[in-house]
Amino acid sequence: MSSHADHNLQILDQFSKQAESYARVTGSLAPPRPTVLQTMLQPEPNDLALEVCCGPGALALALAPAVRHVTGMDLTPAMLEQARLRQASCGIENVDWIGGDINDIPFEDARFAIVMSSSAFHHLVQPQHAFGEMLRVCCPGGRIMIKDVTPAPEKVQCYDATEKLRDPSHTHALTVDEMRALGSGHAVEELLFSTNQTPPVPLEAVLATSFPTECSLDDLRSVFLDDARSGKDRLGYGAVLIDGAVHIRFRMSTALWRKR
Repeated sequence: MSSHADHNLQILDQFSKQAESYARVTGSLAPPRPTVLQTMLQPEPNDLALEVCCGPGALALALAPAVRHVTGMDLTPAMLEQARLRQASCGIENVDWIGGDINDIPFEDARFAIVMSSSAFHHLVQPQHAFGEMLRVCCPGGRIMIKDVTPAPEKVQCYDATEKLRDPSHTHALTVDEMRALGSGHAVEELLFSTNQTPPVPLEAVLATSFPTECSLDDLRSVFLDDARSGKDRLGYGAVLIDGAVHIRFRMSTALWRKR
């Protein structure tokens, strides 16, 4: 079995376990603001859009009112079920959900005006290949958007080691330069790149989505508590103590390209 197939099994294992708790955590956070998303992507009413590695489908549902149709695709059936539940709760009809692998997107070339992904690339074995697949199914003049965690370069090694303990399906968090380089050598034009830090998230909410295999949750609590107490952010999570509880903050970047 290839390393890619082996890793897909890890993703299926982790996200089948995480599906309900991950959907709860992401649902409790501020959802993508449709106006901000639409200003960035400049959708047209007749556009077809695709969210790859969609999880509970937050981007797909936020964009849906501005386009003709959105397809959400994910490797994990349990995540797609959470997306369907979220869709039913908000009454949006022009979205459907399919199983699929970002490394072999099951659509023909140049089908979609918008292809997007959020919080997925740090799980990929071959991010450059995945970007190429997103580009392949995007039509000329279409937009490709990727949003993901991007630790500072000097902290990415510690971040990766800690995140692999917390979630064994993690591979590597791209740095800002690595994310921007996804478009290198392709017929794309970078339209936007932005980086910001999320508001503090309670560590316990994140650990509720965590199913480590090489350590215990208490081990992880100790690691994050030590980092928060140090005030040095050695791990790259921006760990801080708020009212005695550990909170973490993710350094997120959003990249937008247009296909030439």
